[in-house]
Amino acid sequence: MKRFLAGVLAIALLASFAGCSGGTETASTPQANAGTSEAGSAGGETEEAPLEGEITFSTWGSLAEKEVNEQIIAAFEEAHPGTKVNLEYIPQNYVQKIDTMFMGGNAPDVIYGHPHYFAAWAEQGLLMDLTDRFEAEADFYQDEKFAQNIYDAFRWNGKYIATINGHDTFLLYYNKDMFDEAGVAYPTDDWTWDDFLAAAQKLTKESDKGQQYGTVVSSAAAEWFPIIYSFGGDVFDDMNKPTQVVFNSPETVEALTFIQDLVQTYHVAPDYQSSDLTAGTFNSGLVAMDIAGSWSPATRKDITEFKWDMANLPMAEGKERRTSAFYAGYAVNAQTKNPELAYRFARFFQEDEGQSILSQLGLITVINKEIASKDEYLKGEGMPEHHYLRVDSIDYATNGYAFVTNWDEMGTKILKPNFDQLVSGKTTPEACAEAVQQGLEELLAQGTVSAE
Repeated sequence: MKRFLAGVLAIALLASFAGCSGGTETASTPQANAGTSEAGSAGGETEEAPLEGEITFSTWGSLAEKEVNEQIIAAFEEAHPGTKVNLEYIPQNYVQKIDTMFMGGNAPDVIYGHPHYFAAWAEQGLLMDLTDRFEAEADFYQDEKFAQNIYDAFRWNGKYIATINGHDTFLLYYNKDMFDEAGVAYPTDDWTWDDFLAAAQKLTKESDKGQQYGTVVSSAAAEWFPIIYSFGGDVFDDMNKPTQVVFNSPETVEALTFIQDLVQTYHVAPDYQSSDLTAGTFNSGLVAMDIAGSWSPATRKDITEFKWDMANLPMAEGKERRTSAFYAGYAVNAQTKNPELAYRFARFFQEDEGQSILSQLGLITVINKEIASKDEYLKGEGMPEHHYLRVDSIDYATNGYAFVTNWDEMGTKILKPNFDQLVSGKTTPEACAEAVQQGLEELLAQGTVSAE
């Protein structure tokens, strides 16, 4: 990692001597007429200088997401004649390819990603400091409009390193037809995990389609966090600025016990390590309850074989309501040759027009609460009755990604292998919690966190 850091910084330094603009000095210069934009980002009191030039923008995602990004590019170019945004669509191995592009001195001008990706690049001096520009956007600080509780996930060493797309929280999805057939009442806000288990037991049975399960346990480690959080457990003392691992707690052990018991004791969820899960997913009609992200309605709106809805996650007795969330945004390459155009394009995604276009797909809950809450997005064809929970749930969500430079390494080396051992019954919840605690402590000491 240190060799990579040294190599990238050396390339960046050579690029600056070669005449590339938009380095650290440019990045920290306040926006000349900050706070106004054609999209109404700050009141329209003064006109910003016209934009011109060409930049590149990178992203990943499905073909539908690619199309939405193309729509945003078209809208931006139409609003700013004389500009050109070239899309670099990287659907596989995104981070690794961006790393390679940084090393080669040809990274995109605007980069879509999650905060922990940005952390690694910001620590290496590869991203533009957007603080002066971002803080001058008066519109972004309207409490009734923006979910500002996630802003800290985009501040590295006290500086903003990205504009913000939005968030995805985790909620409970359920098959209403299965509940009706079993005579089980639908989930409510008063549901505890005991209620969840009782329902899962009644909903697990042989069906005409095959084995029906009450629920399913995800193989993705980060998707266990909503349950851990709701039991009162945590991974770090602060996911946005982790300084101490707090995983091995009675609350986390209780959550891990509950998860393991779903598979190994009560058999209401399949063991993804050994079971054939072909077609055994919520969308197939063979799983009654699924804890999944708020992007799920976009992929479930066309289900016609059964009725479904969504609810808040159950709570543990005596605990507050909690869930987890993933965040995403748009960083600017510190070596961009056109820093103003790059920033204004990154900002466009957080402005009203960009947020409205992003909302059409339904895969992201945009950070603009007013737009995210519009009926046209929440009550569209195929959307469930309680779809509004995707907006409200951010108020009690905790970051599902730690804001540390080696978070991905923590996931692949520590979290996933230990969670796999747990769900397959090869380790105890207590041993799992201790192994994760020790592993994360070692890697936290090797990584870097935000200094402020």
